[in-house]
Amino acid sequence: MLASLLTLLLPLFLRRVLQDPTHIGNFVALFLASAVATLAGRAKDQICRVLSVRASSVLSLAIFQKSVRFSNLAHLRSPVGKVLGSSTTDMMLVRNYVLKVHDIWSSPVQLLLIAFMIVRLLGLSGVVGYVAMSILLFSQTRANAAVGVAVEDYLRIDEVRINHLNSAFQKIRGIKSLGLEPMFLKEIRSAREIQLEALWRRLRVVFCFFISINQMIPAVTAMVSLTSYWYTGHELVPEVVFPALTLFEMTFSPASKFSLSVTRQFSILPCVRRILHILQQTEHQPASQKPGEVPQSSDASAGNLINFHDAKVSYPNADDSSTSFVLGPITMGIPANKLTIIHGASGSGKSTVLAAIGGQAEVIEGQLLRNSATMALCTQDPWIMLGTVRDNITFLRSYEPVRYRQVVRLCCLESDIASFPGGDLAIVGESGANLSGGQKARISLARAIYSEADLLLLDDCLAAVDPRVARKLFHECILKLPQTVILVTHQTEFIRYCDHVVSLANGMVAEVGSPEELRKNPHGVIGSILLGETGTYSKDHLDGVMSMESTSNEDSADSKQITLVEEERARGKVDTDLYRFYFECAGGPRFIMLLSLMLFLTVAVRIVNSFWLPWWMGNVLSVSTPTYLTGYALVVMLQATFIASVGVILVLGTMKASRSIHEGVVTRLFRAPLDFFSGQPLGRVLNRLSVDIDGIDFRLINAGDLLLMAATSLFAAVIVLVWSSPYLLLAFGPIFYFQYRIQSLYRVSARELRRVCSILDSPVLSVITESMASMPTIQTYDARELFEERHRVALSRAIVGITVRYALETWITLRIEMLSVGLLGCAGLLGVFGVLDSLQMGLIFTLSISLSKHMHQFLWSLINVEVEMNSTERLRHYMTRIPVEDDHRSPDSEPEGEIIFTNVTVQYPRSQSPSLRDFSMCIRSGEKVGIIGHSGSGKSTILAALSALAPVVHGRINIRGTPINDLPLTTLRSMVHVLPQDSVLFPGSVRQNLDPQLSHSDDTLLHALSVADPTHRCTNSSNLLDLVIAPGGTNLSAGQAQLICLARALLANPRILVLDEATSSVDLQMENHIQQVLQKHFRDSIILCVAHRPTSVAWMDRVIVMADGMCVREEDRSGIQTDV
Repeated sequence: MLASLLTLLLPLFLRRVLQDPTHIGNFVALFLASAVATLAGRAKDQICRVLSVRASSVLSLAIFQKSVRFSNLAHLRSPVGKVLGSSTTDMMLVRNYVLKVHDIWSSPVQLLLIAFMIVRLLGLSGVVGYVAMSILLFSQTRANAAVGVAVEDYLRIDEVRINHLNSAFQKIRGIKSLGLEPMFLKEIRSAREIQLEALWRRLRVVFCFFISINQMIPAVTAMVSLTSYWYTGHELVPEVVFPALTLFEMTFSPASKFSLSVTRQFSILPCVRRILHILQQTEHQPASQKPGEVPQSSDASAGNLINFHDAKVSYPNADDSSTSFVLGPITMGIPANKLTIIHGASGSGKSTVLAAIGGQAEVIEGQLLRNSATMALCTQDPWIMLGTVRDNITFLRSYEPVRYRQVVRLCCLESDIASFPGGDLAIVGESGANLSGGQKARISLARAIYSEADLLLLDDCLAAVDPRVARKLFHECILKLPQTVILVTHQTEFIRYCDHVVSLANGMVAEVGSPEELRKNPHGVIGSILLGETGTYSKDHLDGVMSMESTSNEDSADSKQITLVEEERARGKVDTDLYRFYFECAGGPRFIMLLSLMLFLTVAVRIVNSFWLPWWMGNVLSVSTPTYLTGYALVVMLQATFIASVGVILVLGTMKASRSIHEGVVTRLFRAPLDFFSGQPLGRVLNRLSVDIDGIDFRLINAGDLLLMAATSLFAAVIVLVWSSPYLLLAFGPIFYFQYRIQSLYRVSARELRRVCSILDSPVLSVITESMASMPTIQTYDARELFEERHRVALSRAIVGITVRYALETWITLRIEMLSVGLLGCAGLLGVFGVLDSLQMGLIFTLSISLSKHMHQFLWSLINVEVEMNSTERLRHYMTRIPVEDDHRSPDSEPEGEIIFTNVTVQYPRSQSPSLRDFSMCIRSGEKVGIIGHSGSGKSTILAALSALAPVVHGRINIRGTPINDLPLTTLRSMVHVLPQDSVLFPGSVRQNLDPQLSHSDDTLLHALSVADPTHRCTNSSNLLDLVIAPGGTNLSAGQAQLICLARALLANPRILVLDEATSSVDLQMENHIQQVLQKHFRDSIILCVAHRPTSVAWMDRVIVMADGMCVREEDRSGIQTDV
């Protein structure tokens, strides 16, 4: 307030100095008022900047701390897109709001003080002018409401867009394997178009209406006041008109600030609502024992660690109209310090039991009581965090070498760690991108064991490893653990060794007890297994083949060395090619020509506006006063029209550039090879597609508009100055030089700081995306504090960058303004000593205050544009520089028939050894080929090479004589349909997952589902097609997810079907059913089946055995049937 008050008093002090230049008291008052106003103003700015950073950082911490405590329902209602949006876009809006929060009250106070001085000068005519100003300001009310709605729509659809992008990049391997890039691109483009429509509604109001109205306020207020003054019989004389014009010009800044502050009130409301929506979500509540909840104890429940009492368990749904699987009611206990195996058919509720214990599923009826203090979890899809192998195993615990080595040995990881460059300090990619499925499962198991938790929840962790390793892990590791262990498994050979068995069927407990007790019932499922050893693989011939071909290094072949690529950062001045690139995206020469024309007209009208009143005072045009008033009104209207036209052109150019750049970046990312994603944290990619997209949507057009307005104002002022007194250019030159030199220092620092801040944002977003993707693990391990600390460290570094950038802005503004104060002081001293007269001092004061202000705004805006081009610079890198998969020429027709691998060698970038070595194989049309071998033997690499997902460095792959290098990727991947171990499902309805192109009727979809699951034991929802699949498919079992993927394959009817451990997580009955479906409905298709379990390939025409990336043995159908 002090700065505003002193600024308003400066004209009064200036008048006194000009009346008596030699009076030193007047000079001191003017100098001190200028200096104190500058210091107070910049102190206020710095305080607000610090407060804005603190406010945004506190809110960011609160949002993240809430997100890692989300309940499962809260996770569905506030997915990663909402949390990321609140942590990026909302925080920027919060900082901007706090920076200018005082304008909402200080601007009206300044306007009232100016009004007081105007009324003293013009009387009631000044009041009339202020009434006109009020009408202009209040005309923006409805427009402000429209801006608020547009901002809310923009933020809402931005969540959808980010969710689509996150889902796509989380499952990018599956998307590429299935050729689903066009589907996701369509969804993302659709969301972006809706977002751009909201952006258009916001920008057109701000830049075509608000800015033109605000620019009109001083001129309209002056015109109305002076017209009223003249009509009331007063004479318009220079000693009245020019002081009045000075005061009217002073209204521009507070009026604009007040207008923008009101707009910010409407813009911040959607952010506040979104932040509150997150902070008000329910938190995760694990099953626990509370006083008064425990029923009367019985002998059956004594000694149990966990007790279910008539419990019904279900996964929550964000949409109440959709249904989900309900487990129960069940009543059972899990004994303490014992090994419990949960067995049952796929979809019977085994994983739901573990989810209920861990708190991911909700107990909707009855009770679930848990007496353990700590838990550890191994999920079916093992979660691996970005970091070293050691970090993944130790996780929350300190590193203890002896115990660590023991755990590594028990989990069969010694040879794997020895094969990694750097050993256990080797970097593991996000989600284990450079690990095989077996390695991920064993690292996850090692983490659970190293945690020394009271309760271990192992959800089918043995399915991802081959039978030999599975037996070793079970007998030497799991069986010997002293804690309470709950193991979900389909491998029935282990049941007889456990202490306790729970058999589930159709969501109910079918049998429960010890193996000895259940053996007595030969008609029960467990009894028949124990008596007949159903499902035991220990005598399989192919299992023996795998054992003979084992190597000391199980996983070396498929593991890929990951080097986290350092995020690129441009250095030095912004290349002119970048501006050319942006202008091309914005419309090219046509955009530049239209913008230049409107700027020329704007400058011309500004010049006429500056001369019009002096012409009027001197009656230069020899016309009547009403004519001058009419002409002045016309000039004001033309100026507003041209400014609005400039805004329209800028908005249209911004829309076109934003659309073009977003489309180019997203398309390029979907064409990037898998290796690009394995070396990039997902948060880094999403940083470009969120923060930087916001930059080209909002910040760049703001900077560009300010630059154009400052440039036209400065150019018009210089023209007027030269016209009035050319000699003043001699003073103008040194001022411009000194300002330019000072701002050159700022320019380099500001540009590099913005680049650094953009890079510092990436780790913050990476922690958010990683934590949201690993919610079950975080909640079960109670690892919130670990992730909160990681987020706090990353956010602290980002805050340092923002704080320094804000301090730099205060530094440059203070020095530029003090330069003007110094010039004013020098002129005042010369006047005190009689060197300058009043006229010369007046000109110098005008130059130092007005022109210096225009120069500062111009240079500041010029630098700000360069700084904000950082977002365009970063997006252009993704749009033009990241690698892309080679897309090949289109053949005349899709090839059919045999597949031939000829001396194929595959070696991943940065890998020390090939994953596939000199591999040759011929697969005849319609042939069914099984591929077995230990984890990492090269099995999956064969399939990846066939889909062009792995780099073939030597040899070739032909499909009926056509090299796959000559096939378009979309054609190749539409021919090769993949059923992976980790089911590729996306958030959305079952209908969308079955038929991404929406090309089949509901009857066709339901028929495919009935073929995939004729008994409806897994797909038993009444409105199945509309069932919403949660992110990560958490509301489906592995069997349910795999059956949906099988139905999708039936609808695709591919020529080549690839099964990559597709049945490893399902029970034998479902595996047999899947095999029957494959044999009946894919009779004419080539089938390649990678498996650990020999029974999975026993029905194949041929089986090859892989070891160390090479084929070491081959069996035909007769050999298989003889020996299995």
